[in-house]
Amino acid sequence: MLISYIKNKINKWQKMYDFLYTKAIGNSDYKNFGKGSEKVQIGTDQTLWPKNIYMDDWSRLQNLTNMVAWKGKLVIKKFAAVGSQCLILPGAHTPTVGIPQFLSIEHINDKDGTIVINEDAWVGARCILLPKCEIGRGAVIGAGSVVSKKIPPYAVAVGSPTRIIAARFNIEQILKHEAILYPPEERMSKQEIEELFKTHYNGLSTIGTSEISEDDIIRLHKAKEKFGIKDYLDQ
Repeated sequence: MLISYIKNKINKWQKMYDFLYTKAIGNSDYKNFGKGSEKVQIGTDQTLWPKNIYMDDWSRLQNLTNMVAWKGKLVIKKFAAVGSQCLILPGAHTPTVGIPQFLSIEHINDKDGTIVINEDAWVGARCILLPKCEIGRGAVIGAGSVVSKKIPPYAVAVGSPTRIIAARFNIEQILKHEAILYPPEERMSKQEIEELFKTHYNGLSTIGTSEISEDDIIRLHKAKEKFGIKDYLDQ
């Protein structure tokens, strides 16, 4: 009985530690994350479940992110960033006879999922990411949006629920963007991108630009050098 009691206490303490761990971490301690590195940036005052988070190099979680999870996971791929005060919910409850909502903390009949934020995606401030949502490569999610579905690559999506209002770049800009950021084996093909536009962006405008000043080019190269980001194509 005593051993069982102690194990139960240790388990509860571990859960509380996991929940509060990132309240005070800086940008240098990732030993308890499912995956992380020194190239990951974590803002202050987070409420996360570190062992359920997998972050590639050059990914960022800004201040005041709140992840509510039990076994659900969050995957953030390289170059992606999550804005301040986002709420991330990778799991959900199944209503069950005889279980009051107050006891949802026992996680009986939970549905644990994985939320994926793909490469170079941007999730704006105060967004809510619901179970099973996936943010496509290079997509932009407008501030305050509620995402409950799969968002295609390079989409600009806003609202509650989200709807696609534009593409981030045009086809030629995406091809150049991919050639700069990714090695050949990781790039989307022109055929894939053209199919995206036929399926999702026909008649929609784009929000991006290829223009950049000479001063900003210098700043960009310095930043890439600082963070070890390879430029695969000379701009």
